Amino acid sequence: MEYLKLKKLRLLVIAVGIAAIGAACSSSVFASHSFELGVAAGSLPQNTHIRLDGLTLPPGGVLPLYDSSPNFVAGHFLLRAPCDEDHVPTITVIAGHIDEHMHDTFMDKVPLYYINHASTAGSCVFHAHLPDPLNGGAPRVTDVDLINLSGQDVEFNAGDVVDINVQRVLGSIASAGYEEMQLPGELTHGNPVFDLNDDDPDNDGLGFIED
Repeated sequence: MEYLKLKKLRLLVIAVGIAAIGAACSSSVFASHSFELGVAAGSLPQNTHIRLDGLTLPPGGVLPLYDSSPNFVAGHFLLRAPCDEDHVPTITVIAGHIDEHMHDTFMDKVPLYYINHASTAGSCVFHAHLPDPLNGGAPRVTDVDLINLSGQDVEFNAGDVVDINVQRVLGSIASAGYEEMQLPGELTHGNPVFDLNDDDPDNDGLGFIED
């Protein structure tokens, strides 16, 4: 119980920090990842499993899921969440790097694969690659978040969950940072969604286009 309280407190603190980055108007620097050297893959948390059922995220709300800073990593992402009739999640999955300095922050939408045979009415199951060099998104991922850009409350259903499996460290953001800035609040609602099992070959993702 005490661990859950500490975990919730940590998420709250991170969410407040993200909001502060988005609202910042000056170039003041309070901290930097540049002094952090990074670690070997074996010492990172390799699996993060977060239950979403019972949670409500208001418009503009951010739920941090994973932070490996200063290491940018590769892994798999799994999400079960509410979705619309086009299988687009009502919550937006974003990834990239969130820095204390907003000009070193770059977040983008994560391309998702819809898994029909694991989905149920009201909740869709999605899989993603972190990063996904073929289909876009942020190329260097230290942070993964859910953000509500729908304009209304997002209420998660029983069984909704996020699972992130990190498989290797690709490098340190301190030596390979982003040259451009993109803040979470600059993004629009909705992730790119691919489906390998429908009759439309044009939404299979670049890794599955046939000649």
